[in-house]
Amino acid sequence: MQLRFLLASACLPLCLVLASCNVVSSAEGNEHAASPWGQALTGAEIRQAFHNVRDDADIQDEARTTAVNHWYADGRFINQWQNATSSGKVTGSWRVLGNKRCVLIRSGLEGSIGKEKCSPLYKSGERYVSVNADGSVHAFHKLTPLTSAQ
Repeated sequence: MQLRFLLASACLPLCLVLASCNVVSSAEGNEHAASPWGQALTGAEIRQAFHNVRDDADIQDEARTTAVNHWYADGRFINQWQNATSSGKVTGSWRVLGNKRCVLIRSGLEGSIGKEKCSPLYKSGERYVSVNADGSVHAFHKLTPLTSAQ
C-alpha cells in the first residue's frame, strides 16, 4: 500500500508535465486531447473545417503579422500576409496526415519552398489555433466560408 502511494505520488509531476505538453494519449488515439488552446482536432475535423474557407489569421511567430488564407477543398491554398514593414503572397498545397494539417509551400516564402510542415490544430469556441513543432502558437485563426468570387 505504501509503495503504491509512493509510486503514484512520484508519477504525478511527470504526468502533469506530459499532459501540459499534450503527450499523454488515450485509447481513442488522442483525437480530442485537451490543451491550453482547446480541443485537438481529428483529421476528419481538420478536413471539414478547412474545406473552402477564408482564414483570417493573427500570426504569433512574427510581431503584428496578419494573414488572409484561402484553403481550398482540392488541396490548394493562397496566403496574403502583411506587417508594419512588409507584405507578400504565398502559395502551396495542404493535406491531412493523421490528425495534423500539412502545408507544402510552392512559392513566396524563400527557405520554406518544397518543405512540408505538419502540425496539429486546436479549437476553442470559434477560434482555431495552429502550433509550431516546438509547441508554441503559430497563429490564431477565424474561419468563414469562401464566397464564389474568392
